Amino acid sequence: MEQNTIDMEALWTIRTEQFKKIFLIGLQKQLPQSYEEEQELFARVEARKNEIMEQTLTSNTFMVIHDNGSKMTVGLMVNKIEEVPEGMVSLSLSAEEYVVFRFEEKHICSFWRYFSSQDNQKKYDLDIGKARLETFNDSLQPKGMTEIYFPKVSRSL
Repeated sequence: MEQNTIDMEALWTIRTEQFKKIFLIGLQKQLPQSYEEEQELFARVEARKNEIMEQTLTSNTFMVIHDNGSKMTVGLMVNKIEEVPEGMVSLSLSAEEYVVFRFEEKHICSFWRYFSSQDNQKKYDLDIGKARLETFNDSLQPKGMTEIYFPKVSRSL
């Protein structure tokens, strides 16, 4: 049986973005988890978003995979962390340059399969040991799109 292969490089657009330090407040779970548990985490953050003070003007909800892929935090970006609502966590990410991949969500499994290869990770200069982000908002998911932010490998001078 012939297996269909997808040329991911033809399906995405790529840009780089430099972020200053990122502050998030939200809810966290250990990984791995089911799709249903992930959706429940998003719903709980949405239901409690008015408790989060100092939110930035962005309408994005962020999913962050961190601690070497052992934890997932779903949260909102804030200007500063002062008060963390009960049962929530804060997360600070260092200033980084990110490679941003934008593609149709239906190709998410192929995307992760592509980047399970160290050669492909090196090709795009990705630091998979650092926290990576996925953004969720009204201009992406309703149109079947996703954006995943991978930190670039830091180069010492």
